[in-house]
Amino acid sequence: MRYLIAAALIFAAAPAAAATTVYATSVYASSGNTANLTNALGAPDGVAGRIGNPGQTGQAIFRFIDALSGASLQLRTVAGGGATPTVFVSIGEIISGVAVYSTETSFAGGFGTFTFDFSSRCALISTTGCSLVRVRTASSGTFRLDGVSGVGAAPEPATWALMLIGFAGVSWRMKQARRSKVLLSIV
Repeated sequence: MRYLIAAALIFAAAPAAAATTVYATSVYASSGNTANLTNALGAPDGVAGRIGNPGQTGQAIFRFIDALSGASLQLRTVAGGGATPTVFVSIGEIISGVAVYSTETSFAGGFGTFTFDFSSRCALISTTGCSLVRVRTASSGTFRLDGVSGVGAAPEPATWALMLIGFAGVSWRMKQARRSKVLLSIV
């Protein structure tokens, strides 16, 4: 039993490394001026979808099969498209058939990888994670999106270790109870 407790302490002290990168798998909805949004699905490959255009705004909502924790939400963009628009990003979930979103974060769109931490905002919306990411432009310009990814809501190694230790403890206790019944029946 001492070895089991020592193993639990080692696993609990280890840093969390169960983060799984998940990519958007479908376009849930779009409005305004958008084009080729399916190019933004999956891992970045240099081929982008377009949200907005000079003189027009656009909005795209991307859906994930695996719920996101909200941490390390990444938008990868490619160069091109003229003027740099102001871009608004929020995370959401479908609750009772209605898409519910967090407050938005804005940034000046451009070229590169933009990373956001929406974990606290996602926790306010849903306890099981969020599966929607809304990206919209609010000013003239073109935002060229190549990939949308986030961290899946996977349990940390310490959680798995404690669960396994719990199962081991229950099994050990059941074995001890069975052994004591056998000894009582002999006496």
